[in-house]
Amino acid sequence: MVDQGWEVDELAGGARVVLAPLPGRTSVSVSLLMGVGSRSEPKRLAGISHFLEHIVFKGTENFPDSRTVSEAVEGVGGVLNASTDKEMTVFWARVPAPSLELAVNVLCDLVFAPLIAHEEVEKERKVVLEELGMYLDQPSELVQMAFDRLIFGNHPLARDPSGTRASLAHIGAPELASYRRANYCGQRLVVVVAGAVDPGRARGLVAARLEPLLRGQQAVAPTQSEPPAVAESALAVRLRRRRGEQTHLLLGCRCSSYLAPDRWALDILDTALGDGMSSRLFMELRERRGLAYDVHSFTSRHRDTGAMGIYVATRPEQAATAVTAALHEFRVMAAEPLSESDLERTKSQLAGRLLLQTESAGALSEFLGQQLLLTGTIMSPAEVIEQIRAVSAAEVQAVAAGLLGGGGWRLAAVGPSAGQDALTEAADMALRT
Repeated sequence: MVDQGWEVDELAGGARVVLAPLPGRTSVSVSLLMGVGSRSEPKRLAGISHFLEHIVFKGTENFPDSRTVSEAVEGVGGVLNASTDKEMTVFWARVPAPSLELAVNVLCDLVFAPLIAHEEVEKERKVVLEELGMYLDQPSELVQMAFDRLIFGNHPLARDPSGTRASLAHIGAPELASYRRANYCGQRLVVVVAGAVDPGRARGLVAARLEPLLRGQQAVAPTQSEPPAVAESALAVRLRRRRGEQTHLLLGCRCSSYLAPDRWALDILDTALGDGMSSRLFMELRERRGLAYDVHSFTSRHRDTGAMGIYVATRPEQAATAVTAALHEFRVMAAEPLSESDLERTKSQLAGRLLLQTESAGALSEFLGQQLLLTGTIMSPAEVIEQIRAVSAAEVQAVAAGLLGGGGWRLAAVGPSAGQDALTEAADMALRT
């Protein structure tokens, strides 16, 4: 299939390959996206997807130790890395164009031929625990973890991809090897090659390396947890006391998925509300009232649900005021449609950012690969912009009103002795009035 300058092919074994040449580039980005993440994990082994992402870098059949792995790509001036999310794990490399075959070989070895030696697992466990400790030392990360637990309850989506100290203790070489065999397969794999690439040559390199690894694999149904239970409508607040100069607040509710028809209106709502220095939250809470240095909104969306949140970091004595002020801005968006100028500015902001992002081979790989892996289709930047341009002010207002009136709002706070009663009262009053 040829569409908007890229091609999508399917290999023997079910893997899909996206080939996206970008004229004038001298580098190439290669990404292997696997449709498995922390959502797929049993609670006892929470964090195993992320642990596996780490351990494959310790050595493979053709690159037998971590130094050989890293030197292979860094030795040609390239970059090699990986990340784990709740619904996918991504391995990627960016290299000079002549080193495309090297990047393909290294990445395929990481995903399908890791050694997973016991002694390396035990050493890397310490590294993973240090990474977890780093996150737990950051109030902004800690409040996100608390917020996710409030939003999604006992569902796997509530868990951080890093796992916990208790769950990581249960994960050894046998568990990692078994989990990789069960979950890393062609049916869940999307490969993206973008940049200075000849599609015919790239297709041949990927097929030659991957198809022998995938041949004979049994078709595997994706591991899918059930959707989260419907959230209780009452406001819930969780406060974690921690020494520091600020209270970190995260306030929000469930929102729609990345497959929902209203996702474009939600993007406009989020951008106008709290994305950038011209957003309503920034202008009101920082510029006009001086309540915060960092204030923004965000959405995190999954295949069947999502969450929208407002983050504010402020002095403890200002926390209740900040909650009231942030929710006031949200209420205004639910009560009044965006002006024509604000609507057009926000659409242009989203459109311009997308165009700028997809000029990069790495960002284009992410844009194409995530869409194909998670939704089964690819929309071009132009098609996405067309959808955004078609949204009306009334649709944005309807999304805001639906979120505000739908209940299930949650407030997580991390900071020094911020009064939970005052925060609860402020949020409850702001949501009701």
